[in-house]
Amino acid sequence: MSCYYDAAGYPLFPCGSNPKVFSPTDLNRLQAIFDDCLRECSFTIDSEAAEALGCAIIRLYSQGQQDPIFIEAALLPSFKRRQ
Repeated sequence: MSCYYDAAGYPLFPCGSNPKVFSPTDLNRLQAIFDDCLRECSFTIDSEAAEALGCAIIRLYSQGQQDPIFIEAALLPSFKRRQ
């Protein structure tokens, strides 16, 4: 299994357990961000790259960064290079 890194250089595998509990609104926001990023990167939903992307999105969101524009701007450049 390959290891991917987020924009800050943190390894993304394994995702690990996150004690944060997300509300339905949070989950809808996370899904929308993930879907947008997935389209931008042209990753398939079942790829390791998509899993890494999802982990990176959750990490940023859990750390309090909930602006979808910021999250996408922070992550997309490094993930697009992995295509």
